[in-house]
Amino acid sequence: MDIEEALMTVKCECGNEIRIRKVWYPGGCNDYGSFEMLCNKCKKTIVVDVGRDVDASEVIDGAELINKKYRD
Repeated sequence: MDIEEALMTVKCECGNEIRIRKVWYPGGCNDYGSFEMLCNKCKKTIVVDVGRDVDASEVIDGAELINKKYRD
């Protein structure tokens, strides 16, 4: 099965850059959702919409993944 991926970069309000590897399966079953993360710099919790496929995507750097939230 083919996959598509992209690098997603977001900034916490403290200025810390967080990198996410966004992965999705074209034409496949995709679980839409977001990541709840703990910023490595300021230790605040932030939520970032990842879109699809939240299960195949991952936090690369800048934060620790706490939870995956799914959209209905």
